Amino acid sequence: MDELASRKYPVREDMRFQRRMWVIERIGWLVLAAITLLALLGLFGTGVLSKRTIGAGSLTIEYDRFERASRLSQFTFHFAPSPNGERRLRLNTAFQKNYEISSIQPPPARSSADGLDLTFTAPAGSAADVVIWAHAHSFGMTRIEARADDEPPLTFSIMVYP
Repeated sequence: MDELASRKYPVREDMRFQRRMWVIERIGWLVLAAITLLALLGLFGTGVLSKRTIGAGSLTIEYDRFERASRLSQFTFHFAPSPNGERRLRLNTAFQKNYEISSIQPPPARSSADGLDLTFTAPAGSAADVVIWAHAHSFGMTRIEARADDEPPLTFSIMVYP
């Protein structure tokens, strides 16, 4: 008896239809395995696919491109050595609207609320790092601009998942 032949007894079977369903099922398994692999690599949160570093001029920024609204996010700003003892970091209003700042390390010497303008003191001629820890207010795509002193802004996008 051919196991792959259609039968009517004891149960009506359509083996052509059954073979198609087996192919669809295997494709579904591959899709689920791909989603799992992408999640482990960081497509839905922290991981290799999410970590991003951008830089121009004297400013370099490290951040996660994909974040969760319930997770504390870290933004690290690296300033190149400067003869000036003060470093100024300006973030646009999109950052202020979409994030609630939990901590800024080191604390700024001065700040203003037009956008977010932070001034830090550092020894002249040395590099400086600023870390901002923040929670996202809402989910979706956010475009943020960051500017060091009077240099052109760096623009980057972050996808915040619920």
